[in-house]
Amino acid sequence: MLNTRSHVCFAAMILLGILIYHSPIGDLGRIVFQNDTYSHIVLIPLVSAALLIIRRETIFAAVHGKPAVGLGVCAGGLFLYGIAMILGQQLSRQTFRNQDAPNDYLTLCMAALVAWVVGSFIAVYGTQAFKKARFALMFLMFSIPMPMFLQDGIITSLQYATAEATDLVFQASGVPYHRSGLVFEFSNITVEVAEQCSGIRSSLSFLIVSVLTGYLFLRTVSRRLILTVAVLPITVLKNALRIVAITLLANQVDPRILSDHWLHTSGGIPFFAVALTLLIPLVWMLRKSEFRGLA
Repeated sequence: MLNTRSHVCFAAMILLGILIYHSPIGDLGRIVFQNDTYSHIVLIPLVSAALLIIRRETIFAAVHGKPAVGLGVCAGGLFLYGIAMILGQQLSRQTFRNQDAPNDYLTLCMAALVAWVVGSFIAVYGTQAFKKARFALMFLMFSIPMPMFLQDGIITSLQYATAEATDLVFQASGVPYHRSGLVFEFSNITVEVAEQCSGIRSSLSFLIVSVLTGYLFLRTVSRRLILTVAVLPITVLKNALRIVAITLLANQVDPRILSDHWLHTSGGIPFFAVALTLLIPLVWMLRKSEFRGLA
């Protein structure tokens, strides 16, 4: 009975938060359907809710609300929201690439909303329940749009790392070519490792999958961290393999593959599957090492 009242109270707090933050939530909803980079955001709250439901018996075994602590966190979120509104015009100048949407403004707003959800949880269920539900709640941070300065830095880093990996794969293939920075020249075509080749969208998705996989299948923080760090080299290799495959096909079969062929426009899914294939044995080895350590 106590848990039922607590759940109703928590739901009421969440509804109140939706009313308070309805404007940035609406803006974010429009961005999700305009920019593929953040298409994953729709699924994040659903995954968090599913994790809470799966572990509900453990999380809600002992409910001791901490209204003062929780409401303090909510107040911190409101303060952050206030800053976002005050700086809204300035932050709105930082927009998504080729999209008229206030990216950095939404970064602060969604961080404030996550703080509201966490604070509401603590206020209703208490700090002990929060410790047990910490991963599920912190997972909501993946719904916060990445600030532009960080996004630009990651894209540039992935772009150049992918170019280096692509160069190595081309050398291994034995196909003659000339490289100048990010540009690769072949007998029939010339390709550039552009920003779109950084794979920022698939990298984010792959990072989320690895973090969730580590939580579900690994016990130690160190091994979960290893799995998360492995996302970078696997992503770069995946990007390089895709560029090499498309380039060689375009050079030797049909140059139109670089423009309107499905392998170029929508071929990320097969190569994302390749990345997952590389991730699975790593998870198996890390999991096996954990059992070996317990023996």
